[in-house]
Amino acid sequence: MPNCPKCGAKVTEAMNFCANCGANLKPSPPAAEAAAPAPAPSRAEKYEKREKEEKHEKTEKTEKFEKREFGYIGSIIAGIIIIALGLLSYLVTSTTVDPRMAASYFLIIIGIVIILAVIYGAATAARRHPPA
Repeated sequence: MPNCPKCGAKVTEAMNFCANCGANLKPSPPAAEAAAPAPAPSRAEKYEKREKEEKHEKTEKTEKFEKREFGYIGSIIAGIIIIALGLLSYLVTSTTVDPRMAASYFLIIIGIVIILAVIYGAATAARRHPPA
């Protein structure tokens, strides 16, 4: 029965590793010949790689900025709706506007706010991502 080359413990031929120290008992396969080192990248390749990295970083920054920018649009629209409700309430109580028409005026104001928000969003998108 052979012994472990590292610690001298008794091992069997069927064992791959020593139970005592964990040493590899099977001879390692011959190492593949080292491949020739790849040629160093040229200046143009380095420049191109750097440009790609910068473009990727710029895209990530733009996406983060866009997510932050449109985070407050909903709040602005809600504020405008509340102001419109307050204005209509005032006009109804001051008898300037017929109370039966208040809901119609409110819907018209909300429609205008939504249209303005869509126009703003489209203009912003067109500025950030012009057609190729």
